[in-house]
Amino acid sequence: MVSRVSVIGVLSQNLSVITQNRKQLDRLNYSLATGQNFQELKFYGQDAARIVDLRKDIEARQSYIRSIEVTQSTTSSYDAILESLVDMTSSALSAAEPLSSQDIDFPTTTTVLANNFMLELEANLNIKLGDRFIFAGSNFGTAPVTDLRTLTLYNTTDLVSNGAVANTIETADTLPQHTVDAGGAASVESYLTGFTGAGTIDANAYARLRVTISDKQPVNYNLRATEPAFQNLVEGLLRLKSAAQAGLTEDEREEFLGDARNALDTARTQLRQLQASNGTILNELERTSQIHKGFITISQTALDDMTVADEAEVAVRISSLQNQLEASFTTIARQSQLTLVNFLR
Repeated sequence: MVSRVSVIGVLSQNLSVITQNRKQLDRLNYSLATGQNFQELKFYGQDAARIVDLRKDIEARQSYIRSIEVTQSTTSSYDAILESLVDMTSSALSAAEPLSSQDIDFPTTTTVLANNFMLELEANLNIKLGDRFIFAGSNFGTAPVTDLRTLTLYNTTDLVSNGAVANTIETADTLPQHTVDAGGAASVESYLTGFTGAGTIDANAYARLRVTISDKQPVNYNLRATEPAFQNLVEGLLRLKSAAQAGLTEDEREEFLGDARNALDTARTQLRQLQASNGTILNELERTSQIHKGFITISQTALDDMTVADEAEVAVRISSLQNQLEASFTTIARQSQLTLVNFLR
């Protein structure tokens, strides 16, 4: 049987092989240069949709992690401040239990101590992180607490034994306030900078801040200067300082000290409760952050398996293709001479 071979057909076939090999070589060179298998998703076939989904999930979780880290800076500050205030409250309780309130140095010593405690409390509640006062609710740009040392001292008409009503703790939108000289001028004051008079309303001072740390997982995380714990702490310190003023009888001084101890003891318990709540939030933030990081690690590994090129393997395949191309070019060169002898070689 005689077979006819078309030289043009053979040349075309070889050129087609060369073209395919050149395309494959270009892709391999791209992989070697970038570390990625393909430049476009369409070349990944069925894996393309999975790659897109994984990348979106990774981006979303990275965004959640950034939100968590910002929130952690605030909640960690709360934790440190609350611990400091618990220690300070314990020290104030000790000052409210003197060996003798009739000691000649009691007024001076107690006033100095009370002023120092007030300064410490004011400084902590006016802490600012970045551009935000973290105890100001949503009044981010305004320090929430005034100079506590400027608050007017209580006098004997403010004692319950003289008919005064105990201070009320505000828990709604009305700013905390207390009455001084209840049996006389009955002046209404507050330790908050936003206070403008009796019954001042400021919902922003009570605003709860929320951050979403995962899909359908919002967290309320902020503490406010209006917290009952801080109201009782201010009340206790003001009662302590009032006990050191001149002109009091021993019974009146002891009653002020007793009121101070009650308010401070309540404040310490409430501060511990705030610590516990804040600690729960800290744990939730850290646990969720670790879940996100674990997912990102696993997903990134899966992405790498699909998209990242093995440089050693790519280099071997490039070398093999180059050898094939060189052989193909040699064959084409011989066949293109179109002589029967060269064609049959």
